[in-house]
Amino acid sequence: MHDAPPQPTIDCHTHVFCWGENPDDGYLSQKTRRAWLTRLIMYLTGLKHEAGDSISEKIRSRLLRQVRTSRLDAAVVLAQDAVYREDGSRNDDATHFYVSNDYVLQLAEECPQILAGCSINPVRRDALLELERCYAAGARLIKVHTAIQGVDPGLARFNSFYKLAAELGVVLMFHTGYEHSCTVISQQFTDPKRLERPLDFGGNVIAAHCGTCAFFDREDYYPNFVEMMHLYDNLYGDTAVMASSVRWTALKKLSLESDSLKSRILHGSDYPLPPGRLPYLKRTGLFPPERQNPLDLDLRIKQSFNFGPQYASRAAELLGLRAEEKTVTQPTTRFAATVGSAS
Repeated sequence: MHDAPPQPTIDCHTHVFCWGENPDDGYLSQKTRRAWLTRLIMYLTGLKHEAGDSISEKIRSRLLRQVRTSRLDAAVVLAQDAVYREDGSRNDDATHFYVSNDYVLQLAEECPQILAGCSINPVRRDALLELERCYAAGARLIKVHTAIQGVDPGLARFNSFYKLAAELGVVLMFHTGYEHSCTVISQQFTDPKRLERPLDFGGNVIAAHCGTCAFFDREDYYPNFVEMMHLYDNLYGDTAVMASSVRWTALKKLSLESDSLKSRILHGSDYPLPPGRLPYLKRTGLFPPERQNPLDLDLRIKQSFNFGPQYASRAAELLGLRAEEKTVTQPTTRFAATVGSAS
């Protein structure tokens, strides 16, 4: 009798950015480019040393290099849809962070270790058509950024979107908890309690960041996340950004929750936001070998907490990867070949 093959290790929450040289691929607004956090991330990640003639090419090169050399079997790279007006038309003036779905789908074609996480603002006129298109292209996870895109997930106008996602088996990821990296339309849309409507349609939903907030934020939505996790067994959470210095208490707090809750916690990094080493020195040591790759260091920090032995591979099951066959629900079979041969 053979042992079951190990489940692949997946980071379900990473980002790519486009500077704006080709706006169809994506862009950051001038305001966002000048922001202190953007400039700090560029400095900390050593972006200027990457290969590429433009900033977008350097960002792309770094992502591909660090994903390929990481311990991960795969990473979900998220797109970022635009802001839309109430009539469903796109509002570029109000959009400060945009990455097209086609861009992340192309990344997935180029690198089998990348899974495309498309992004659809359900306010857009063609939201249902775009959901079907992304599904046909292989995406099994769709991100809705409640704060930046200005989406209140509790609105009845999105019922058809939630219904179709549940029917297709597409996982919906919603940003929860305070947002700091970009211009925000409403922080109140990030309360996990606003996820009742999409959850009631029966599809699987990820509350990105588990509703956690920085220590200086006025509100903390984490208690609401815990309450919702006890009410809905189709709700999941991810640990994206929790290894940062401003949320250094979040991982300890989450690791003390019940086993039934922790069994639905997924590994996510929020790359390229780098993990903070200082709060976790006792867990990783002063010079952990994983420090050469932020994806590996983030995973090392989080695996030092008690989230169970399947923590880093739970997203594989959620996205349709079956360990016994090492295949992903069609048409994303290129990932299956990579996982099957990963060491």
